[in-house]
Amino acid sequence: MAALRRVLLAAVLAACTLGLLSPAARADGDPGSDVLVYQNLFVAADANVSVQQQIQLGNLLTEADKEGFPVRVAVISQPDDLGAITPLWRKPAAYARFLGTELSLAYAQRLLVVMPNGFGFNWQGHPAAAAYKVLDGLRIGAGGPGLGTAAQNAVLALAHASGVRLTRPAAGAANGQAQGTQPVTQPAAPPATASAPSGAPRGSPVPLVAGIAAAVVLAFAGGGWLFLSRYRHEGRRLPKPRLPRVTIPATRLAGGFVGLVVVATVVYAVVPHAGAAGAGAGQASAAQASALTDNENLDPGTTLSRPAPDFTLTNQFGQQVSLSSYRGKVVILAFNDAECTTICPLTTTALVNAKNMLGAAGSRVQLLGVDANPKAIAVEDLLSYSQLHGMTYQWQYVTGSLTQLQKVWKAYSVGVTISQNQTDHEPAIFVISPQGRLVKLYLTQMAYSAVGQLGQLLANEAASLLPGHPAVSSHLSYAQVNGFSPATSTSLPAAGGGYVSLGPGQPGQGGPRLYLFFATWDQEITTLGGQLDALNAYQAAAGAGGLPGLTAVDEGGIEPSPSALPDFLGTLRQPLSYPVGIDDSGQVADGYGVQGVPWFVLTSASGKVLWTREVSVSGWPTAAALGKYVRSALAGADKSH
Repeated sequence: MAALRRVLLAAVLAACTLGLLSPAARADGDPGSDVLVYQNLFVAADANVSVQQQIQLGNLLTEADKEGFPVRVAVISQPDDLGAITPLWRKPAAYARFLGTELSLAYAQRLLVVMPNGFGFNWQGHPAAAAYKVLDGLRIGAGGPGLGTAAQNAVLALAHASGVRLTRPAAGAANGQAQGTQPVTQPAAPPATASAPSGAPRGSPVPLVAGIAAAVVLAFAGGGWLFLSRYRHEGRRLPKPRLPRVTIPATRLAGGFVGLVVVATVVYAVVPHAGAAGAGAGQASAAQASALTDNENLDPGTTLSRPAPDFTLTNQFGQQVSLSSYRGKVVILAFNDAECTTICPLTTTALVNAKNMLGAAGSRVQLLGVDANPKAIAVEDLLSYSQLHGMTYQWQYVTGSLTQLQKVWKAYSVGVTISQNQTDHEPAIFVISPQGRLVKLYLTQMAYSAVGQLGQLLANEAASLLPGHPAVSSHLSYAQVNGFSPATSTSLPAAGGGYVSLGPGQPGQGGPRLYLFFATWDQEITTLGGQLDALNAYQAAAGAGGLPGLTAVDEGGIEPSPSALPDFLGTLRQPLSYPVGIDDSGQVADGYGVQGVPWFVLTSASGKVLWTREVSVSGWPTAAALGKYVRSALAGADKSH
């Protein structure tokens, strides 16, 4: 029996060693977002939700998916379940929005968050009010069992409200566990996405399976070797047709088996995996390099090689942050104006895109912003910018006294000036290696359509500096994206459904057009909602006064989430009487010459730009003043003909 126990112990040790092959053994900023990328349920192992409840909930989620009601659930029982974002503890609605943004590149369906004090719900691009009305009537019981029951009841209630009837499945799947219900102690890496290159990047299950198979083969080979060596040592040959009984010391077998598995583990850890992005992850192909060079809207970057000057400043939460504290991570450092409505939002959107494009490896990238506006250096200014751009917990945005900031600007050679009450600064983005050295400098260009390309450029550069060179999930061409000029007829998706037509229209049927480009985060500098409401008065007077009607265009590509616009429009006192199109690609804004939002553009019947107004510089016109400006511009155009 002692020998048997030693053999069993060896098997257990081997299994534990094989566990080292799993990519699950990796800490991360937010465990839930990593896990929910590839399975439908996140429950921490110490949440005290029973295995039976987890199986029931997993079966329910699987049934919901089959019935056309996909939903993923995060059960958050304690602050530690949130990883590095513990400020969102007991804030289920805020965490649901955060989680929806984190998962948006891989999953954009319904998300349900269950915390002891309430529920959170998010569905990218859809209002959440109806879901919260359903959830408000549900009770959450005490402890893990209460959370598990509440999660089941919430899924059933939400599905029922959408016309989908689900049954509460019995515990116990065929294999003893439903798909997606395993307890999680540390998040596992998501599998390769369909858009990833062929092969298996780090974190996919292929290397794990291969490693286990190799370990098993080595174990059997080792056992056979031990067996044969025993016989050779005794000078005997194997009899036929059957083998005699041979006793090999259990400790020898255990040690040999565990040793071989350890060797397999080391091989797995050291030898590069097949399909990894490789050292070329941060380098474009020859065609991409040529396209990048020719793209006037995208800076290919300037190579640097010197230590990054250290600094300690105060973040958006009032906490001290030092650059040197992020050694071991790639840092993407941007200089950002907290009141900027021109180029800074393009920069910060690209930063978030870059981190998301790296998937789980994004946890090894730190986004860092340094305030670059001498007139807006309060912590509140930074927090407001972060909140309106959906970045509150996605980066560290730091400020300090004007003297402290000036020292940092000088150390990084970033020019900051104020002219005619307007702040201007170089839109610099620095990539800093895990060793704390400046590697690349990029300058953001004023091109809405290039934001995704800039994000990919940053992601590739970061990947080239990370161990294992993780794959980047984006494969955009670096060729310059052409804008849609006012002389080109096009259409955009409309807020609330349908489409909005732009441009001159059919020959002989078109007329002058008035456009307003905006984004919901314009609220940081202006009373956007009230001003959009006020423009209803212009729209009402336009028809009677022979003036062109107004069409608004939201720059969806740099909104914090697809739900930002509908959520914002839902807060207005009355519906807008003019259409709102959504420019997700940024091609319309670029084609119309928009240099910041809010931005008015008046075009002629043929698509010629007759008048523009940048609101951040000239202010909002009243409805009456806007009518005068439009009449004057049209009259001037008539005289020129």
